[in-house]
Amino acid sequence: MKPPFSHYEYLETHLMDFFNVVGVEHPSKSIICSHGDKAYSYTRKWENVGIPFHKGLAIYLLTYVSPFEKEVRETDNGWVDPCQWVIDNKDRFLPLLP
Repeated sequence: MKPPFSHYEYLETHLMDFFNVVGVEHPSKSIICSHGDKAYSYTRKWENVGIPFHKGLAIYLLTYVSPFEKEVRETDNGWVDPCQWVIDNKDRFLPLLP
């Protein structure tokens, strides 16, 4: 079921608090504008494993900040797909999101 708000509204309201809870230093809210549209192709995969798009996107945005940026894409252990990283870390981060 689609939430009664856009993922941008959700991120504007909750992303900075989520980043604080996770304990990362975060850039300004411009991270939402810069990367908020890059995960549309992951929507169905995330929904199939119980991750609502707006919450998956909040987790996905962690892949652009330290220390999580080192766990995704080009890593010391090779390529890590950001979509799969969100899935693999859903139990780690979903409970921290409102």
